[in-house]
Amino acid sequence: MDVSSGGSSDTQKRNSYRWGLVGALALAFGIVAATPSCSVVVDTSTKQCDVNTDCPNGMKCEEGVCVGGGDVLCAKTSDCSAAGEQQFCRKSPGETSGVCRPLLSPECQVVEGDPTADNVFLIGSIHPTTATGFDGTIGVSMENSVRLAIRDLKSNVGGLPLPGGAGVRPVVMIGCTDAGEGSVSVKAAKHLIDDLGVQAIIGGAFSSVAIPTADTTVLGGALLISASATGIALTDFPDKPAGATAGLVWRTVPSDLFQANAILQYVPQLEKRVREELGLTSDEQIKLALVHKGDVYGKGLRSALETTLTFNEKTVVENGANFLLVDYGDPEGTTKYPETIEAVKNHGSHIVLLIGTGEAVSALYGPIEIGWNSALGYKPRYVFSDSNYNTGALAGAIDVGADAVAKADWRKRTTGVVPGPQNTDQNFQLFVNLYGTTFGTENGDPSILGAASAYDAAYLLFYSASTISDGVITGRKLAAGMTRMSNADPADAEINSGPGKLSDTMKKLMSGEYKSIDYNGAFGPLDFDPETNDPEANVQVFCLSDDGTGKTKEQLSGLYYEAESQTLKGTFTDACK
Repeated sequence: MDVSSGGSSDTQKRNSYRWGLVGALALAFGIVAATPSCSVVVDTSTKQCDVNTDCPNGMKCEEGVCVGGGDVLCAKTSDCSAAGEQQFCRKSPGETSGVCRPLLSPECQVVEGDPTADNVFLIGSIHPTTATGFDGTIGVSMENSVRLAIRDLKSNVGGLPLPGGAGVRPVVMIGCTDAGEGSVSVKAAKHLIDDLGVQAIIGGAFSSVAIPTADTTVLGGALLISASATGIALTDFPDKPAGATAGLVWRTVPSDLFQANAILQYVPQLEKRVREELGLTSDEQIKLALVHKGDVYGKGLRSALETTLTFNEKTVVENGANFLLVDYGDPEGTTKYPETIEAVKNHGSHIVLLIGTGEAVSALYGPIEIGWNSALGYKPRYVFSDSNYNTGALAGAIDVGADAVAKADWRKRTTGVVPGPQNTDQNFQLFVNLYGTTFGTENGDPSILGAASAYDAAYLLFYSASTISDGVITGRKLAAGMTRMSNADPADAEINSGPGKLSDTMKKLMSGEYKSIDYNGAFGPLDFDPETNDPEANVQVFCLSDDGTGKTKEQLSGLYYEAESQTLKGTFTDACK
């Protein structure tokens, strides 16, 4: 389905030009609409717009007409000093005049950079920075990673290159919270797009939040890059406006198809280990439970798994009662935690795949383990999806108990998967070190899924903006630039994340010396599929181990799914065996 941006008729162009001319003349002669009694008069005799972005200078589209009243006109943000609270001169792309708008909103309170500078490239960040529990840590880590990239740009280059070598353009981030809720994220996105004219947003930490946010950003003509929404539903999201060369929704993490492929290949290895430990013959059957969250993330992974998952050398259908499928619901709606716990315990599963977010640990993991029927003579092996890596929740659940032997056994039986590079990856290590030096260990965690990829998203915006030869940045042009971040031309245009080659790469993209680059990110190489905008990425198997003091720590195991070969590589470290 195509999403039309509208605003293409000659009538609309004339009206837009007429209003822009009136605004420019008003500025030239010092005529400013400073009170609510003064309104801009627009020709309403014909349809002028379909969406807000068709209208000039921050006006809104209401029933096909661009409307706006009581606006303070401006040529730059410093013209808005008399307009009350902190303001920003909101200009449509390519316009020389605009209207003053409040810079902040209840959801958007963080500013990185100087918004009063001339000709800034304003980008948005929407993450769960104020959410309760570990989600808040995820949000802070991702927002800070975007801020880190902007500081890299400012301290090493100053800003984006302008056409013709006419200096640099500062980049400013407005940071917003989604509080972990789609409705809050939509409010933030509307403020960024409608009030501030933002053309690019890094956000949508969770798939259930990213999808409604994408509805808003696509309608507003802005580019959205998610750094951690892995939901399969985003792959086919209708994000390509009519006549556009590229879709407006991208992500710097792979879809859950990669995570599913890793689990599909890992389960047979796990089954072999279970059989060896229990002394089972090939004729004896094991049992497996697939327990998932009832949102787009959980359902998407479930669909990808159950169609091709095999154990006992059979498909899940052929396994009959040996396979248990449970949807435990969604914490934002109805949940079935007690029923799920009883179902898994009664099933006697040898392997339990737990596909969900924090509630999969807090509401299911501990109760299943503690209430397990010891008469069975074995306990299950748990495999978690990416959302529960390095959150501390798994370690916290295990370390509540005092029995060191039981804790060690529980650790050994708990593993999971998470997309991303190995800890030894140089780009990842550089990012982690830069983050720690800048923000310290008390302000988020750079190793969390989403942090490194948020840093990459910001760098990709810098490079994509540098491909725009006329300097007029729009969401569509940024999306077109994103298509030039893979398949290097020339072949030596392989660019690592970080500030090392930032200036040189942006200049070469601006001049056309680089037609495209291969971006190797802090999250790993990002090779984007030209049809889906999804990148390929490796998926690591993680484990739990003893940190040396008797406490549990999460770490990468050394076993990983390689995207290029589509096979499992490596072996478990001694600490994970």
